[in-house]
Amino acid sequence: MQEGSVGKPFEKVLKPGEVLFKENDPATDIFLIRSGKIKISTTGGGIEKTLATLKDGDFFGEMAVIDGSPRSATATAVEQTTLLIMDRDGFTAQIDKNPFIKYVLETLAKRLRETNRQIEFLLIRNEERRLVALLLSRAQKEGTKSNGGVRIPFPHSAADLADMAGMEAGKAQELFDKLLASKLMSLDGDTLIIPSIPDLEEYLRYITLKERFEEGR
Repeated sequence: MQEGSVGKPFEKVLKPGEVLFKENDPATDIFLIRSGKIKISTTGGGIEKTLATLKDGDFFGEMAVIDGSPRSATATAVEQTTLLIMDRDGFTAQIDKNPFIKYVLETLAKRLRETNRQIEFLLIRNEERRLVALLLSRAQKEGTKSNGGVRIPFPHSAADLADMAGMEAGKAQELFDKLLASKLMSLDGDTLIIPSIPDLEEYLRYITLKERFEEGR
């Protein structure tokens, strides 16, 4: 989808089922729903999850415009929907007039992204899949590449890991030890090393398919 029309806000009408933007798309606009409904969804481990259904008067898309990051979810029209759209330049021109407001909005956007990310993990029912998805996310966000793979600062105890993954400490330690034993990752002091991100992603796909198969029996 092509976003953006520099200048004043403008309207756009979406048909039922029409995708406004997809997860990881670049962001250039903020949206206000004048009529209709928009579904906000994300895909984790190949499974789509609806995060929210927005209606008349709701606005969305502001976080990506504020912090310049890609879209964190997909927006799809549930029914015929009329949107009022403001481009990034018009929006930032308003908040740039007040540096304090700009700082507050950027901070709120960062906090909301962290909260949304945590909610996405907690929505994963399978604990092993949840832990692997969490570690992959940490690798993408905080990891640095080296000859031995991707290195992540990891000064965490089993209790810390359990809190992040939303499970019992004993279970977190058991699953973490399993990943270490399988050589999908290793510890070097307070650094977690993932030798191959593609291998860990492949393992995540495997346990996702296994979970689906077991649920279908």
